[in-house]
Amino acid sequence: MLPPPSAKQLSPAEFDRNLYEPLLQRGKFQDVLIALQPLVAGGPPDPLLLGLVADCYFGLGRVARGLQVLEAIVAHWPMDLQAWGRLGSHRLQQGDRSGAAAAFEAILTQRPQAVLALSALYIAAPYSWDSPHAAQLRQLVASGTLPQAEKISANNTLGKIAASAGLPDLAFAHFQTSKAATSGDHDPQALPATVADQINSFDPQTLPQIALSGDGPQTLFLVGLPGSGMDLLESLLLPHPDICTLGESPNLIQTRQALQHLLCKTTPQSQDWTWCSDTTPKLARAARHAYFNLLPADKIGNAGIAIDKLPQNLFEMGFARMILPEARFVFLMHHPLDLGLTLFASHFHSGHSYSHQLDWIGQMIRTSYAALDDYIPKLDTRLRLQSYRLLIEQPEAQMRAVLAHLDLDWEPACLSPTEGAALITTASLLQPPQENAPSGLGIWRRFETQLMPLVEALGGWDWIHAWEARDSALG
Repeated sequence: MLPPPSAKQLSPAEFDRNLYEPLLQRGKFQDVLIALQPLVAGGPPDPLLLGLVADCYFGLGRVARGLQVLEAIVAHWPMDLQAWGRLGSHRLQQGDRSGAAAAFEAILTQRPQAVLALSALYIAAPYSWDSPHAAQLRQLVASGTLPQAEKISANNTLGKIAASAGLPDLAFAHFQTSKAATSGDHDPQALPATVADQINSFDPQTLPQIALSGDGPQTLFLVGLPGSGMDLLESLLLPHPDICTLGESPNLIQTRQALQHLLCKTTPQSQDWTWCSDTTPKLARAARHAYFNLLPADKIGNAGIAIDKLPQNLFEMGFARMILPEARFVFLMHHPLDLGLTLFASHFHSGHSYSHQLDWIGQMIRTSYAALDDYIPKLDTRLRLQSYRLLIEQPEAQMRAVLAHLDLDWEPACLSPTEGAALITTASLLQPPQENAPSGLGIWRRFETQLMPLVEALGGWDWIHAWEARDSALG
């Protein structure tokens, strides 16, 4: 633990966030908060210092307290546009759209051409194609002088506005411009090769057997592509007193990579999937303990089940089966054309470079189902297929079934996710991918012409109709 510095050692005027960054990266928010207390009490208030205090509260799940600190910052330093932006973002993540809109409007009052604030405001309070805010965005895009990040955000927002206005060709033109300006490389051949190795290599009958020791919570992996409904299901589950969330945690992937690195040191010819055959019971137990050691205890509390909703874990379920044999999995099925449209219309701040092209999206969806179909018999009752459509149409029946999958009693609060839901974060910028994007049930029909490259990449209408029949068979 970092020793709390005294006011004599470090004054607020000399505050350096980098001093605490290693602890923040390890999730030691309580330690940082304790270390900051003398600074908060020992000198004149400092917005950077208080901003870090707010981050600690958010990291600890004390969202209301974090919001209070941000509100105090903007009250004392109303010209602090960054603090207004953070306040708006956190309010939005909590579902307070009116409060978020007020924060973003405060930025625009001082900087009317603030592109990121204009984009964020549309998420909180959508405005029309003919509105002054939309006109401002069009003017800024037409100027050709926007920095790359602002060009990406402005075009993505204009695409969403055009889609809502019933202008599909214009919407897709803006989405394409936004995607083309976004960095990131995608190798269309890499993931299919990995899934082929999965199909040939992963056999649960050959895995080392390890005893369950109650050394951590049971993990629920929500898997699927972004926009498939994982955020919705997470928000419905979190009011249950026995459930907490890890968000999009990289812990499982990091643990597998560490084990693979160790195997490569002892057996140089080891390949990505040789952990299936080369892992001893001792190594499997060590990997299990390493995974649990990465979990933030302050987030878990007394919860018996921890949600992990990193989309990439879809391809890691075999490894999870080995080190966490008690884990449960839920795969979210969302209509492939609605899902593809959502992915193309989403602005991801990192990763998901396959979303830059409709044909890549189609291939990713097909590859995801290839991995899923291999895992279904191998994971057996540990894996549940969950229809996004049914979750919308029959929420109580579906939530009862999901909780039964977890061996949990029914909790009526799971039908009221806004009451006590924890902070939800995703890989998209400021919002779950489906927010304000042209998304939902059957929205793809408005964009059928524009989505034809996706249809072809999915395998044509026969594959899509087979998917629809499969989804219908779930209930």
